[in-house]
Amino acid sequence: MTRRIFLDTEWTALPWSGQAELMWIGLADENGRVWSAISAEAEIDPETNDFISGVWNYISPDDPRSTLNDIAAGVVEFCGDVDEFWVWIPTVESFAAWFELGPEASDIYARYRDWDLQMLQSIVDPWPAGWPDQLQDLNAAATDAGVELPPRQPNHLAPDVHVVWNRDLFELIHRARGG
Repeated sequence: MTRRIFLDTEWTALPWSGQAELMWIGLADENGRVWSAISAEAEIDPETNDFISGVWNYISPDDPRSTLNDIAAGVVEFCGDVDEFWVWIPTVESFAAWFELGPEASDIYARYRDWDLQMLQSIVDPWPAGWPDQLQDLNAAATDAGVELPPRQPNHLAPDVHVVWNRDLFELIHRARGG
């Protein structure tokens, strides 16, 4: 049986800024398990960083923080023998609109469309043998299957919420394909 992990990350800055650090990661599997962690090492100042202020609103001061080493160990333990990583990847058009990009959007998109995987690989080092080195795209799969997207929760920017939405969307895609 294929082991699928649904992934979402949030970061402290835009990936192409050269200052992006992992702030928060969420993982879910098809068995109903969810795991997330917030980095204790990320430089987070929502007062001066509009990019993270939306996500920051969902982090409670009481939420535990973890070192990147502890996060990496938690990821490896949660994922186990993962066969596929699934994420929501926006189209280049919505990516450009979201980040207010112009003609450079296509080049930036090509380098960073798999940013969730790049973030994961930056903390899980060495990368476990047998783990996938590419992402499966929920957006493209939903479009191909003709699936209507489920509503998003108001706090959908929170990775622990987003990965559950990703998992639910995958189930809709799977059913639409006759699975």
